[in-house]
Amino acid sequence: MVVLQQFPASMAYVVSANMDMKVPDYKLEASISKIFASEAAWYVTDECIQVLGGMGYMKETGVERVLRDLRIFRIFEGTNDILRLFVALTGIEVRGSLCSVVLNPFVLSLFCSSLFSLCSKVGIPTGLSLEGIVHPGLDNSAYLVREFFLKDLFLRAQPCNQQFHLKRVADAAIDIYAMAVVISRASRSLSLGQPTAEHEKLLCQTWSHEAFERVRENLRAVKSSTWNQSFADMKLISNAVVQNKGILATHPLGF
Repeated sequence: MVVLQQFPASMAYVVSANMDMKVPDYKLEASISKIFASEAAWYVTDECIQVLGGMGYMKETGVERVLRDLRIFRIFEGTNDILRLFVALTGIEVRGSLCSVVLNPFVLSLFCSSLFSLCSKVGIPTGLSLEGIVHPGLDNSAYLVREFFLKDLFLRAQPCNQQFHLKRVADAAIDIYAMAVVISRASRSLSLGQPTAEHEKLLCQTWSHEAFERVRENLRAVKSSTWNQSFADMKLISNAVVQNKGILATHPLGF
C-alpha cells in the first residue's frame, strides 16, 4: 500500500512536466495516470477498511466516506474501461483487418515522458540503453523495463475488437509506464543524495520486480492459445446469457 501511495504523485509530476515543457500531446500519459491513481486509491482504501475490520465501517474512522467518494473516480473523466482501450489502441497500428503492437511514437513517448528530466535529449540510443541515464543502483530495475521495450511489446497481429486482449495490453503498458516513472524518481533521489533515497530505491526495486511478473504474464496470455480459447468460450457464455435474458443454469435445488 505504501508503494501505491507514492506512484500517482510521481505520475502527476511527469504529466505536469510535459505540460510545462509545452509537449503538444500528453493524452496517453494523462490517461494512464488517471487509471492508475483512481485504482490505487480504491485499493489502498479498501485494504485500510479490511485491516480495521468492523471499525472500518464506522464513521469515527472516516474511511467509509472516503471509499464511497473514491468510487466515482473510476467512472468520471473517462471510465477506466474506455481509457484502457485508448491506451492499448494508441500503441496499435491498423493493417487491413488486423492490428499489431509496434515500436512507434506510443512506445517512445511512454519511455521519454517517464524520464522527463532527459526529454531534451531527443535522440534515444539504439537499443534503448539506459546506461548513464539511470542511477547505477537501479540498473537491475532499468533492465526489466528495457527488456519489454525490446522484446515483449512486439506482439503479433490481434483483431482490434478483442477487448480482453486489449485490456491485457493496456495493463502491461500501465505497469511498464509506472516502472519507468518510479525509476526516474528513485534515480533522481539517489543522484541528489536525498535522505530518503535508499528507501525510494527499495520501493522502486520492489515495484519493478512485481510489475515485471504482471507484465510478462499479461503479454504471455495475449499470445497464448489457451487464453484465446478462454476468450472464445467467454464470448459463447455471454451471448447465451444475453439471448436467454438471464442465466441458463437451473437451480441445483430445483427452485
